[in-house]
Amino acid sequence: MSSTRATTSNDAADARASPEELAASITLLQPLVVHLARCGHDSAALLYDYGLTAADLQDANRRVPERVLRHIWHAAIMLTGDPALGVHAAQSVEPKALGVLGYVLANAKTVGQALLLWSRFNRLLFDQPLWQLERRNDSCDAFVGQRGTGFDIETSRPAVEFATCSLHRMATFLAMGDSRTQQFVRVVEFRHQRPDKLVLDAYTGIFGDVPIRFRAKLNSIVFDRELLAVPIAFADPAMLTLMQQQADQQLRAMATETDIVDRVRAVIRRRLVGQAPLLSTVAADCNVSRSTLQRKLAAADTSFQILLDEQRFEQARELLSENAQPIEQIGFLLGYSEPAAFQHAFRRWANCSPGAFRAAAANHTD
Repeated sequence: MSSTRATTSNDAADARASPEELAASITLLQPLVVHLARCGHDSAALLYDYGLTAADLQDANRRVPERVLRHIWHAAIMLTGDPALGVHAAQSVEPKALGVLGYVLANAKTVGQALLLWSRFNRLLFDQPLWQLERRNDSCDAFVGQRGTGFDIETSRPAVEFATCSLHRMATFLAMGDSRTQQFVRVVEFRHQRPDKLVLDAYTGIFGDVPIRFRAKLNSIVFDRELLAVPIAFADPAMLTLMQQQADQQLRAMATETDIVDRVRAVIRRRLVGQAPLLSTVAADCNVSRSTLQRKLAAADTSFQILLDEQRFEQARELLSENAQPIEQIGFLLGYSEPAAFQHAFRRWANCSPGAFRAAAANHTD
């Protein structure tokens, strides 16, 4: 046990060595933690080695470097001794584990629409597009492919198995456990080489006698098109519209994260709902330490407080121009506990009161 923890700790330090790389939603670790608990393993020490807690996994806005996820998967395999952990943990995946994306999928009209929406919004889970719905040349099948990422194929195997089996589980869930779901799968393809028998047996437990190919160009599942037409019985069109709007809003915020200043602005905007985000929280979302973030912002001739004030002012103007909510409520939404604090801050930004700004905006509209 001690050697395992020592190795894990070294891996954790290495995983945090390159903070500004492709990142993924921390919620992707939830099914792994659930599975470990079901198997009698305490994940607290494992997460602690990477500066995380179980509570952190509930934060849909938080992202961690992809490298950290891969290291955690391998540490979990060492902890459990299960080389097919990615396959087994995927069976704990539920729509709610995917955050807003999960609610979008659950309210789509058909399985096919859900997969299209997954392709559209999968950046909410990972910086790089993963899944895309395509057609096979023979026009008989629908092809869902996971794009190559440039990471070591064999090192990424547990995460790839988890992603692929999670997709299969979600399709089964959306089809309400249709007994034909397994029959809808034509072939499964993996980029990695053929694993050992224990892992192959786990594949069989999920995919049955479906052919599985290795050393393929892409990680993919090929579905019979009939699956795409299966309706989702519990879909709610109104809820789908609402969830799509939220997903689009999150994507727009993420699209601006090209440099550290834009990334901080985007994170602040996502988190500025009822409370002002802390510097430490924003730094974690940007995959840098507090001190590194402060240094980078200073080099860009700005600061966290300046960017926070900018976003508060921008959102205050938007909310006041809508002329719908009480001014006190707007102050609360922007993280001010007292109306007077919001009034004072707005006067400093705009040289007028919120009420005067709202009146001027209404007159301009008229």
